Amino acid sequence: MNVRVSWQAHSLSTAGSNGSNRIMPRRQLLADGIETDACSGNIAKHHHAALMAQYVEAMKLPLCPACKTRDGRRASILVNHPDYPVLSLERILTTCALCDAHGFLLTAKNASGGTEAETRQRLNKNSLLHFSYALALPEQNQMTAQTHTRSGSSKEEGQMIMKLPVRSGVYALHVRYQCVGVGADTEQWKLYVVDQQERRWRHQAVLHTLRDTLLSPEGALTATMLPHLTGLSGILVATTLGRAPIYSALQDDFVSRLQALQSNHVQVYPFADVNEFHTQMNHLVENSTPALPHIWHSSPDTEDAPQQKGREEEKETEQKK
Repeated sequence: MNVRVSWQAHSLSTAGSNGSNRIMPRRQLLADGIETDACSGNIAKHHHAALMAQYVEAMKLPLCPACKTRDGRRASILVNHPDYPVLSLERILTTCALCDAHGFLLTAKNASGGTEAETRQRLNKNSLLHFSYALALPEQNQMTAQTHTRSGSSKEEGQMIMKLPVRSGVYALHVRYQCVGVGADTEQWKLYVVDQQERRWRHQAVLHTLRDTLLSPEGALTATMLPHLTGLSGILVATTLGRAPIYSALQDDFVSRLQALQSNHVQVYPFADVNEFHTQMNHLVENSTPALPHIWHSSPDTEDAPQQKGREEEKETEQKK
């Protein structure tokens, strides 16, 4: 996703209070020395995971005990869990669609006192979703400091006075989603979720959530400062090999630059407003499937070759129909 999004009167991402009663906005220096408003990709990813869990549950896809309770540590807290006497990458990926998509880290542990039972192998999967900072166009962002008060329940508690930054601007944002890794160990490239329909459902849950993330933003202070979405334009770029290109929406010609990169392996889906974005995302939800790594197409001797051959035969039969 290469996007320009316009938010009015928001405070989606802040940098803390610095020990005062003033909440600080998040700022970022650009290469030319200009400082601009910014929203952290970390908080966007956090809220994507929380919303995706709802889609996963609604679609009756598996969630581990940690993700069912929305614990951000995910599979790392399953050590010594009674339902997971032996933790393995295969067990985690097949029993949790959220850990599969957003990744997790279970650190290694060496045995102590000669007890091998205490040894723990390092298990991890990198996230399939990468969120950039949302950077405001330097000439198109403003901020107002608003004073908010909260009264205590008694005279002794007094009154709390806070100054909150309320920002408005046009932001450049990128999101990269590597659907090829759905259900797979992306280091050894071993496929654990071999059911292609389940892989597609997990893929759809990610896309549904990405669509909602932009159409209904969530972040810091949204309970009382829900942003006004007033503009959304950009281009979706998909590739069947390698990584899809990105080009910053800080540049006015970012859409035309990316359109010019279209090829046999690169497809582009531009959108000029909210309605076209919604249409393009729904098209991808309904018609796209998570790719299979090239190694499974080119290595017939791998242990997954029988399943791959069966899937190819089914595809040929559907095409004939």
